[in-house]
Amino acid sequence: MIPPETNSAALSPSTRSDSLALDSWPAFVLICLVAIAPLLVVGLPPLVDLYGHVGRYAVQTELAVRPELQPYFSYEWKLIGNLGTDLLVQALHPLLGLEGSVRAAIMITQLLGATGIMLVAREMHGRITPFAIAAIPLLFGYPFNYGFINYALSMALAMLAFVVWLRLHRSERAWQARLWLAVAGAGIWVCHTYGWAFLGLLCGSAMLAEVIAAKAPPAAFVRRILAACWPLLLPVAPMIVWRAESSGAAMAGWSLGYKLNYLLSALRTRWIELDLASLFVVYGLLIWAAFSQSARFDRRLGIAALLCFAFVLILPNYVFGSAFADMRLVPYALAIALMAIAPDRLSGKTLRVVSVIAFAFFAGRSVTTAAAYIDQDQRIAEVVPALDAIPIGARVAFFVVKPCGVRWALPVLDHVGGLVMARRSAFVNDQWQQAGVNSLIVHYPAAGRYAHDPSHLVWPDRCNHKYRPGIARALNDLPRGAFTHVWIVGELAGIKPPPTGFVLVPNAGKGLLYAIMPEA
Repeated sequence: MIPPETNSAALSPSTRSDSLALDSWPAFVLICLVAIAPLLVVGLPPLVDLYGHVGRYAVQTELAVRPELQPYFSYEWKLIGNLGTDLLVQALHPLLGLEGSVRAAIMITQLLGATGIMLVAREMHGRITPFAIAAIPLLFGYPFNYGFINYALSMALAMLAFVVWLRLHRSERAWQARLWLAVAGAGIWVCHTYGWAFLGLLCGSAMLAEVIAAKAPPAAFVRRILAACWPLLLPVAPMIVWRAESSGAAMAGWSLGYKLNYLLSALRTRWIELDLASLFVVYGLLIWAAFSQSARFDRRLGIAALLCFAFVLILPNYVFGSAFADMRLVPYALAIALMAIAPDRLSGKTLRVVSVIAFAFFAGRSVTTAAAYIDQDQRIAEVVPALDAIPIGARVAFFVVKPCGVRWALPVLDHVGGLVMARRSAFVNDQWQQAGVNSLIVHYPAAGRYAHDPSHLVWPDRCNHKYRPGIARALNDLPRGAFTHVWIVGELAGIKPPPTGFVLVPNAGKGLLYAIMPEA
């Protein structure tokens, strides 16, 4: 049994007053609305990979009524650990349509995440703490802004499942707790494998804290943890089958330089000065709590946070064929560390000061993230007029000309080509095609290596990039007969004239759109 480390009766009068204010329904609803405010000021959120996902969802939900896409794509539902938003979009599509269901699914994901953070804090400390409020902006961290939406949904669900498990475990309903882990763990695994692993980390950390507090012998550590958490192992069987049929359990790309960069990129959106200043508030709160005589860390969440940081350092960049495996954990490690800070020993004055800082940070990040989304949405709006000039059912070679050097602002144009599929029912070459990553299959051998991602990512000719071609080479190598149009966005300065037979289409937005004339 996990004894509650604090409860409402143990809090000081001033703390109880603050707790009642934060735990009230009006305050809870207001916090949730502020949490998703950045999503309310734009249509489709400008997340890097999202527009590619929208193209896939068009095939998933509407292929039967889009004959133009049928020769090139198919969608085969399989039991894989990466289906969270796919299933949510499938359920919402009859009510909201394609893009409406995607937008709603993302809002639901972030609402669940904010709810999970607040409920975990309440379960651990007997109240929603200001430190939990300061953790909510980390939901809009680097992984989410890159468009890892299945991952974000699974992590939100893992926090909610952890709260339910804690309550069952604390009330000594052992079999109900195990049954819950079996059901919740399997469901979260279907959403995304990492969320399932995250739930195991949270539950395992709570059990480890319990056996440490009980001063049990080492052998009892393993027995008690396995006895409580073994139902989480149920998805291992389908995961083995899934990975055996796909890209296996490949891991690669460990880099200390990247890891240090990720530790500074937890809140990466648009402006490096604002994002780093915001991150320093998070690190500042954690450093203050670590050295303060009055603050303390809940052992259960503290262990979980330390394990998350350990995995950030240990994991390579690629796990199971998914990139940024280590980067994804950084915002959640910071969020758990913030949630671990207990307020029960803080004086009323200190708590008020910390609360002002936490709420100012929460509100400020909501404003800056909203501003970043508006700015990035404008970048997308500048190029999408090209869609009006692309015929229904066209075959489009989409190219994003990347800058020679790495920039802080996220590359929001990288998968905007997915809108060609969603809005024009046309073939485009930006879809991911890796066994086990998703259920979409590309069928277009005539396009050769230009049939799928990452063929659309190119560099200016002056860059001399080691792994990907320049735009001039890509246009020359393009199998011309396989495509009717070429759409180019990104770094357009210095692009050489295209090969003969490429006719510039006017009024195509802030990009270049060419119609390809058939060769004689």
